[in-house]
Amino acid sequence: GDGCPMLRQHPRYVAAKKNMPVHFICYSQEPHSMQWYKMAEDGKNFHELAQNTSRYSIERKDKFINFTIFRTTYEDNGIYVCDSKNLMAEKKRPHLCGTELRIMSHSNIQQIESRNTLKDAIIIIQSILLVIFISVPMLLFLDKVSDSKESPEEDHTYEGLEVEQMATYEDITPFRDVKAKWTVGEHPGEE
Repeated sequence: GDGCPMLRQHPRYVAAKKNMPVHFICYSQEPHSMQWYKMAEDGKNFHELAQNTSRYSIERKDKFINFTIFRTTYEDNGIYVCDSKNLMAEKKRPHLCGTELRIMSHSNIQQIESRNTLKDAIIIIQSILLVIFISVPMLLFLDKVSDSKESPEEDHTYEGLEVEQMATYEDITPFRDVKAKWTVGEHPGEE
């Protein structure tokens, strides 16, 4: 089935930058009967990696088979599997215990700085919009609250007084400097 055969493949996952070399090793008791396959990312299609090319090399030793990509490209993304030879002739599929390769792009300093500048500009714009969308409704709300309160149109000094008492009320001086009777010599208990 799809179980892993009696071999060990190293590493299980590789993330490499474009144009960098990558090495995979498959440890097996019979490396001469093993072969490397590349599976598409969907896992349905695969093809043999049988012979050395200008892009990669395959090297067999006593206990392992080594696969090296000299300069990785985005087309190298996929899953690399070490399995028995002649799977295609036998109409079998490679097992699922492979090594996934992901190629990452190079970012130069200018691209990183421009991304950071763009992020900073977005943060500043968001901050300004946040202040506007919070402060404008609050100012409008406070303006409505101050309009709903009655402003004093006239002084209500005499409110609650009868007409006869108004004249008396106006005659009261704000401050009278009258000494208390007991300071003049009278006892407070005496009248």
